[in-house]
Amino acid sequence: MEVSISARHCILPESIRRRAESRLLRLERIEPRLTSIHLAFDHDRGVTVAEARLYVAGGHTMVARGSGNGFRNALDRATDRLTRQLKRRNERRREHHAPRPAAAVPERRWQRA
Repeated sequence: MEVSISARHCILPESIRRRAESRLLRLERIEPRLTSIHLAFDHDRGVTVAEARLYVAGGHTMVARGSGNGFRNALDRATDRLTRQLKRRNERRREHHAPRPAAAVPERRWQRA
């Protein structure tokens, strides 16, 4: 998986880059078909915004934005939103069939000969 991190209108400390990469690589546990992630930080008028774009094999794209007073707050909010989106997507994919009613399942009785 390819992770790219960029900063607009600000200088991003190396510690935040390492933290961002480790947080984003954890998302691969939830969705193993990730192809790439692009994270962009922007600082404007005292508010830091982190925008993460996640690309999944099969043409799916997810976007999450987080804002806060600092880089860490913005990063944490954006990754939390991505985590929720991925978990919800996996649940929907798993539970798309309606449950079978108990009466429709035939009862099996085993007989010994």
